[in-house]
Amino acid sequence: MRRLLVSGVLLLIILALGTFGYMLIEDAGFLDSLYMTIIAITTFGYDEPFPLGTHGNIFTIFIILIGLGLVISIHSNITVDV
Repeated sequence: MRRLLVSGVLLLIILALGTFGYMLIEDAGFLDSLYMTIIAITTFGYDEPFPLGTHGNIFTIFIILIGLGLVISIHSNITVDV
């Protein structure tokens, strides 16, 4: 249970860092940045709400790698606890 709680907190941290990262790097609004972070982490692959520059693309790569690994970890923790 503790692992699941830690994973959930880490997911919130990644969401916050991703959102504010897009706001700083791409000068995007809060909601567009949050949306971009969520579609990157979940790999849904919808169109980006704003065009990404080189720094935004690099940032997205890191968000995908870190976020997807975290989501897989959360899924693993849920299935182990059940």
